[in-house]
Amino acid sequence: MINQSTKVDDRQLLERLARGDMQALAAIYDAYSGVVYHLLLARLEDDHRAEELLVDVFMALVQRGRGVAQIRDLRAYLLQVARNHAAQAHCKHNHNSPDLAIATVADEPVAEALDSIVVREALAELPAEQAEMIVLKIWHELTFAEIGRILDISPNTAASRYRYGLEKLRTILGESYDGN
Repeated sequence: MINQSTKVDDRQLLERLARGDMQALAAIYDAYSGVVYHLLLARLEDDHRAEELLVDVFMALVQRGRGVAQIRDLRAYLLQVARNHAAQAHCKHNHNSPDLAIATVADEPVAEALDSIVVREALAELPAEQAEMIVLKIWHELTFAEIGRILDISPNTAASRYRYGLEKLRTILGESYDGN
């Protein structure tokens, strides 16, 4: 959950960015590039494309100019922009089956588990919206209410996608560990 000091820091960074302070952009990038990148990976097949879109997401923030100071929830804004960019890229390249790739993040047990080849392959078999829920809920520890706001769905929809995704993931992983 986002604490009050994070909101205050985000507000200050956004105000500085609105005034053209690129150091503020660097601080925003440092704070949020990881979660944005992971969401992009959850929506795209290609990690190189995710890296390209990561730059586009932060450029969209800069392009808002002074309007950037009006953003209420910076993380939610960036994740929504990332999701929109990924959807546009997906349609543009006519991918028929979304894949999931997870970047390596050292020193995090959940990230290490998600980064394993077996789990990567299992997540790739899930519908993209279910894989996205698992990444946001487990890896980034967002609540269903936060996920709902970011993705413009109800918290109940987020929870059910997460639950169905976990059930499918368990089934897939169970089969892979059984030697199938």
